[in-house]
Amino acid sequence: MVEVKIALISADKNNGSPVVVLNEIETDGKRGLLIWIAEAEAAAIRIGIEERSFPRPMTHDLLKNIIDALSAKVTAICINAFEKNIFYAKIQLKSEEEEFDIDSRPSDALAIAIRYNVPIYVEDDVIENNGFTEKEEDRG
Repeated sequence: MVEVKIALISADKNNGSPVVVLNEIETDGKRGLLIWIAEAEAAAIRIGIEERSFPRPMTHDLLKNIIDALSAKVTAICINAFEKNIFYAKIQLKSEEEEFDIDSRPSDALAIAIRYNVPIYVEDDVIENNGFTEKEEDRG
């Protein structure tokens, strides 16, 4: 697995859809991964990055409140697969007695990772087969 960070959230220049750009930390951003997400999740990620709060909890804040109330914690998230043009992710959750890998959409996992300030990982084969390098991006 490689550790990545959210470099930015942008809009696809062809259709305006939100896209999150993940850059590999070890290579200082020379390898990356683009994941197209929905507007609501893009907003949730931005809200988490900006550390904005609202009078009532938004969905990902509600999930955090539930996890905290159960005395569990998120330890990491991993984008672990790409099948039929869909990325898959796991939220790694730890309680006092057990550890869980919870199936998630990458966008939701990223919104949770931001709220817990935990590492974000991508499986090697996922970034190798679906990512880009700085040189490829410059040519595009």
